[in-house]
Amino acid sequence: MARKILISAENIKQIYGEQIVLDFDRFYLYEGEKVGLVGVNGAGKTTLLKVLSGKLAPSSGTVKLNCVPFYFEQFGTGDSYYETDYAEAGKMGVGDQLWQENVSGGEDTRIRLAELFSSQSAVAFLDEPTSNLDSAGVEILKKRLKEIESMVLISHDRDLLNEVCDRIVEVSFGELNFFNGNYDDYLEQKEQLRKSQYAEYENYQSEKRRLESVYRQKKAKAKSVAKKPRNISASEAKTIALCGNRKPEDKARSMEKSAENVLKRIEHMEVKEKPKEEPVARPDFRLTNPPRNPIVIRGEHLTFGYDERLIFDDADFMIRNGSKVALVGENGAGKTTLIELIDKREGVYVVPGAKIGYARQNMSQIDLNKTVLENVRNVSIQKESIARIILARLLLTERDIQKKASELSGGERMKLSFAMLFVSDVNLLILDEPTNYLDIPSIEALERLLKEYEGTLLFVSHDKTFVNNVASERMFIKDGKIISL
Repeated sequence: MARKILISAENIKQIYGEQIVLDFDRFYLYEGEKVGLVGVNGAGKTTLLKVLSGKLAPSSGTVKLNCVPFYFEQFGTGDSYYETDYAEAGKMGVGDQLWQENVSGGEDTRIRLAELFSSQSAVAFLDEPTSNLDSAGVEILKKRLKEIESMVLISHDRDLLNEVCDRIVEVSFGELNFFNGNYDDYLEQKEQLRKSQYAEYENYQSEKRRLESVYRQKKAKAKSVAKKPRNISASEAKTIALCGNRKPEDKARSMEKSAENVLKRIEHMEVKEKPKEEPVARPDFRLTNPPRNPIVIRGEHLTFGYDERLIFDDADFMIRNGSKVALVGENGAGKTTLIELIDKREGVYVVPGAKIGYARQNMSQIDLNKTVLENVRNVSIQKESIARIILARLLLTERDIQKKASELSGGERMKLSFAMLFVSDVNLLILDEPTNYLDIPSIEALERLLKEYEGTLLFVSHDKTFVNNVASERMFIKDGKIISL
């Protein structure tokens, strides 16, 4: 039995000024499908979500909705709290917050999600629903989204895309590419496609080289045939030609024509571009003069709090040199407090040779009046060629690095701050929610650099996949204690 089509979008174009944001033939959402939208920031994911949900009319094309849409915005207003079902709010852990005048960002997100779950028959259109949620909130969200029958989801949380999606749609240069399965399946299919493209490129190059060799041989042979043989007179050459079937010049013309035919074959070959590969150069970590101590950070009997609230109560911990440690725990447990104490060397011991580089959320280390490249040059101890490669590996283009920092998006500024750390003299990195503002390709690029990083890394992240891919160890903060996992 054929499944019901809930959304039919055909011949869609969305144009803003002179920019074509979307340009695709068709998109169908079938009953029971859970689709994840992926692509770099600015690719058009949110625009597509608005078009599919009927929230935005396309510049051209048709969208037919055979469903009741519920649109969850990344940055909502919270004006409709009074419409939220109390029982659903309770399941999201915010029943008591419905009547509060002020709520936190995480509480606002949970309340607005509870409103969605109050409308079980609706098709969900979700734009970054994990924003402001802690790990516990994300786990609740996963469980609840599995109860929804049909949805279209934008998220940079790859674990969420793996848990709930059965189809991935990649938005790239306004076009849509479709992949069956979850995010891991999408990555596997993309890798197979890359290998296939590389094989096609190699075959194309091999055949082109063969034909070029044939062309050169035929040209050389035509030239040699056209020449009068050495050590014979013109009359003798004429006599030899008369005895044969064809004149030398006729043979030469025939070979020239054959060579031209080969050249035409080369010109009409379908060109296969070489798949882009990431530059592999990395910074020379020895220039940071890293410490050799086996333990670089130690906390003993750490007790700290604000006013009457105790955050750490006689807590002990240590961080080994070269380890990559993820700080985990619920919101308010003290993760950011601990990294602030370490950065200030307050109440904890940090070895003298450790030079701390702290990537703060406000990115205050960036000079907004200077270009990307100038910001990097100001702090770099590496060769400029290495600095440029680090910027490229963080997906900042040659055009991007000539921009003033004030012109960058939030995600681009985050990538600049990371590049500045990687090329500076620091040898101990502290990152607070480094995946905020980043799209999935940028998160994966950052992961690759951090996995190669030779220094000590301490970071806080609610991105489960990021933690799993980067961390060699975890420290869990709960009830004033710090527990190594």
